[in-house]
Amino acid sequence: MKNEVLVRQEKIALMLTLYRIPGTIASLIAAMASDYMVLWMEFIENLSVLLPSLILFIISKKLQKNLKFKFNYGTGKVEAISALSCEMFDMAGLFCVVFFSVRKLIEREQEEEFLVFALIVSIIGVLIDIFVFFREKELSKKEHSRMLHTAYIGAQKEFGFDLVSILTLAISLVFSKKSWIYYFPPIVCIIMAIPFSIIIYGHIREAFMELADLTIDEESQLKIVKVLNEFYDSYELLGDVNSRVNGKYKHIDIGLHFRPDMTYDEVRTVSEQMKHRITEEIGDCRININVM
Repeated sequence: MKNEVLVRQEKIALMLTLYRIPGTIASLIAAMASDYMVLWMEFIENLSVLLPSLILFIISKKLQKNLKFKFNYGTGKVEAISALSCEMFDMAGLFCVVFFSVRKLIEREQEEEFLVFALIVSIIGVLIDIFVFFREKELSKKEHSRMLHTAYIGAQKEFGFDLVSILTLAISLVFSKKSWIYYFPPIVCIIMAIPFSIIIYGHIREAFMELADLTIDEESQLKIVKVLNEFYDSYELLGDVNSRVNGKYKHIDIGLHFRPDMTYDEVRTVSEQMKHRITEEIGDCRININVM
C-alpha cells in the first residue's frame, strides 16, 4: 500500500479518535442519567468507532515504515488482523444494541429525558460521518486493501446509525405522548442491526479465511514475476500482486494499469494470455486480474 494512502488513513483515524472521545464520554453520561435506549445505542456506537479508530491509527502509522524484515509474514496479514479486530468491535457493538433493545421491549418504563441533547449530538455526528464517508470511499477505491475496505464499511455503518438516530429521536420527541412510541426506538435499533450484522459477519469470515491461507512458495512467486515481465509493454503500472494457498488451490490477484490506447478486447486478450502463461508455469491455479 502506498505511503500517501496510509498517511491519509492515519489522519482520518486520528480525527475520528479525537472526535469520538468527548462524544463517547458525553453519550455515556446522558445514557446513564436517562437510561434511554437510543442514548445507550449512541454510546455503544461511539465506543465501537473509538476503539477501531485507535487500531487503524496505530496500524496505519506502523505500516508507513519498512516492515519487510520485521515480521515472518506479509503486511497483508497485518491488515487482515487489523480489519478483523475492527469488525469484532463492530459486531460486539451491534450485539449490545440488540440486547438493550430487547431489554427495553420487556421493561415498561417511559423515558423522555435528554432527548434534545441526544438529537444535537447525532446531528453533529452525521456531519462528521459524511466527511469521513467520502474520504474512506476515495481511499478504498484508490487502494485494494482489506483494512481500508473495513474502514469504509465502518464509515457507512456510522452514517447509517447516526442518520437513523436523528429520525428516531425526532419522531420520539414529536409523538412522545403516544403509547406506541415506546416500542418504536428499540424496534428500529433491531431492524438496523440485522443487515449490518450480516455484512460484518461476512467480512469476519473472509478475514479468518485470509489469516488461514498459506503464502505461495517463493519459486512460484518468481515465476509470476517472470510472466509479468514478458508482458511489460502491455501495462503502465503494476499494482499489488497477492498470492496465497487455500487448501489445494493457489489464488493469485494481480492489479494492472494497462496502456490507455488499448481497447477492451486487447486488454481482455492480454489478460487471458497472462493467465494461460502463469498456469503453464506454476500449474492449476485461480487467477484474478484487476484492471486499475
